[in-house]
Amino acid sequence: MNLIKFIVFIFLVYQNAWSSQKPADVVENFDLRYYHPQVMSLKDLSFEIRISNLKENVLKSIPLSKLDDLYYEVYWITPGKYHVEVKGLPKGYVELRNELKALIQNRLDYVLPQKLAPKVRSYSLETVSVKNGMQKIIGTDRTHQRGINKIEIDFDREGKLRSFKTRSPMGSQTSNLSMSKKSWSNNKWVVDRITVTSVQGIQVTKMENKLSYKKVDGFGFPSKVTVTTTQELKVASKKKDKENKRIVKSEITFSNYKINKGIARQRILEESAKK
Repeated sequence: MNLIKFIVFIFLVYQNAWSSQKPADVVENFDLRYYHPQVMSLKDLSFEIRISNLKENVLKSIPLSKLDDLYYEVYWITPGKYHVEVKGLPKGYVELRNELKALIQNRLDYVLPQKLAPKVRSYSLETVSVKNGMQKIIGTDRTHQRGINKIEIDFDREGKLRSFKTRSPMGSQTSNLSMSKKSWSNNKWVVDRITVTSVQGIQVTKMENKLSYKKVDGFGFPSKVTVTTTQELKVASKKKDKENKRIVKSEITFSNYKINKGIARQRILEESAKK
C-alpha cells in the first residue's frame, strides 16, 4: 500500500468511526472537551457585572435625578447555586430589580458554561447527515409537551459545537459558535464568539457576542463581552432597508473575581437565613 492509499485508508477509517458514534456520545464527548471551571477545583465564586448604558436607561424609567453606580454582584457555590444582587438602586423597586436580574440571567453562562447533554437529554436524538466535515444531529420532542419541539445540532470533525438551532411554534433561534483553546484552558475549548439569530414572525433579531478573557488564580473567566444587536423587519416595503433595521451596541464587563474564598457561601447562607 503506497503512502497516498494509506492516508486515504486512515481517513476513511476515522470518518466511519466518527460518523458511527451514537448522537448522545457525540454530545457527551463535546462536554468533556469544553471548558467548565466548575468541574475542576472551583467551589466558591463571586464577581461583578456592569452593562454599558444600563444606568442611563434605568433613569428613564424611575423618578430619580441620578444614580452613582448600577451593577450586579453575583455569588455562586457548587454544585450550581446562584445569588444575584442589583447594587446602586435605592431601597424598594422590587419589580425593577427582578427585571434587571432577568436581564443577565443568560449571561451567567459565559462565566460558568452549562453542559449541553442535560439540555438535550429529553429529546430523541438521531444523526441525519455527515458531510462537508460536519455532523448534524436532530432532536425531536416525542412527547409534544415541550415549548421547543425540535433541535438541530452541528458538530465539526474535531467534535466542536458549531451551531445549535431550536424550533418552536413561536419561531426559531440559531446559535453559531466559534471557539478555540487558551493557555489556561487545560487543552479544552473556550467560546470566542456566539451569534444568536432569532426569527419570530416578520422580526429577525441578530445578537453577536464577542468575548474577551482573563486568567484569575489559574482559571479563565470573561473580562468583557461586546454585544451588537440588530433588529430587522422582513417586510415587503418601499422604504429603505435602514428604516426597517435597528442596531444597538453595548459592552458587558466582568470584574472583581474572588475564587474559593468562602465569600459566596457566606453571602448565600446569610440570604437563606433571612427567609
